[in-house]
Amino acid sequence: MANLVPAEWRKTFGRMRDDLLRTVDRWMPEAERDAPTTGAEAWPMSFMQGGGPSVDVEEDENNFHVTAELPGMEKDDFSVEIMGDRLMIRGEKKSEREERKEGNYYYAECSYGSFARAIPLPCEVDTDKAEGNFKNGVLKLRLPKSEEAKAKRVNVNVT
Repeated sequence: MANLVPAEWRKTFGRMRDDLLRTVDRWMPEAERDAPTTGAEAWPMSFMQGGGPSVDVEEDENNFHVTAELPGMEKDDFSVEIMGDRLMIRGEKKSEREERKEGNYYYAECSYGSFARAIPLPCEVDTDKAEGNFKNGVLKLRLPKSEEAKAKRVNVNVT
């Protein structure tokens, strides 16, 4: 059966598979990749189409500033933790709709369910000084860089 697929295609598909696996290894921690794929603990694919909230990450000399959109959620609906070199945002967006007995949805894009988002951080942060604020569905975090990470910055004078 394998002879039905040209050898060039097998090589191309193999490279695509390898690229995808490298991407998964880069962006998802091992524990999350091995998580269940169904039920309430499923990771990630149920919230915001891409496996979690939309996120902006900015860097200045001393901090990372993270803004995550969590519309329709309360503080108790999600958790934030730093695991090594990754910021993890996990939670569950609960549906508040009642089941309709008659009629059908014409259009439905709202997503509900469990989610998790792993955000890679380019250097260590001082977790003891990390702080956050959640207001109107927007989470804002300030993650101070560790002193070791600040000390590693080297300016190179190029002539």
